[in-house]
Amino acid sequence: MSDVRSPEAPRRPASEDPVGTVWFGVLAWPSIALGVVGLACSPVLGINRITAIVAGVGVVLGVIALFGGRKLLATVGVVLSVLAIASTVVVRTGSTDVATVGGGATASPSAAPDGLTWNQRFKWKDGLVAEIATPTVCTTGTFAVPRKINRAVKVTITVTNGTDRPFDAAVLTRVGGDGKFDNRKADLIQDSPDGGCGGGVETQSVAPGSSFTYDVAYSVSPQTGKLEITLQPGFNADKAVFSGQV
Repeated sequence: MSDVRSPEAPRRPASEDPVGTVWFGVLAWPSIALGVVGLACSPVLGINRITAIVAGVGVVLGVIALFGGRKLLATVGVVLSVLAIASTVVVRTGSTDVATVGGGATASPSAAPDGLTWNQRFKWKDGLVAEIATPTVCTTGTFAVPRKINRAVKVTITVTNGTDRPFDAAVLTRVGGDGKFDNRKADLIQDSPDGGCGGGVETQSVAPGSSFTYDVAYSVSPQTGKLEITLQPGFNADKAVFSGQV
């Protein structure tokens, strides 16, 4: 008896799989949405680092979507996300070259660190101003970090935003906020609520034309010595070094 077999249906190439094409294409819309969010938030220093990461996800989704059936939308998503990342980089690094000290006398960046002490102002070219008041000894709370603190010194920083965009006050101490005491690193204190030294680095966004004052504290040696605090509003910006005896 002869073995009769029915002819097999031709297989569709994987590249022509409509299911995969549809799923890839769907990713174009999230890519566009993430790109729009990243681009809209790129001028806001308080959150643009997070939204830049979001935009990075948008780039990945857009590239995947290019393999689907909505290549035009996918391209738009990739372009928006890349623009969001580029805009964020420009905003975060676009600060200053020349500074003024005290009442406004011009000072070169190399000379500025030696001419600043407590209650003086440092002004960057874009209009941002920082001032540090005379440090005072403070008492830490029960759960302050680091656990071993010989002497706690509180520093009051005032930021005046003379730029045309919001400024994240935490950038000053997060980017360049090195503390030194007698040429050794001074640890930044994270105080607990029952202490009087402040809670550490602030994350307040300062609007253009506004000022914001906050406290940070450092752990120093028991004996009197020279405290140096460096403030920097961006990785490419000049450093303002305040120093004095405490």
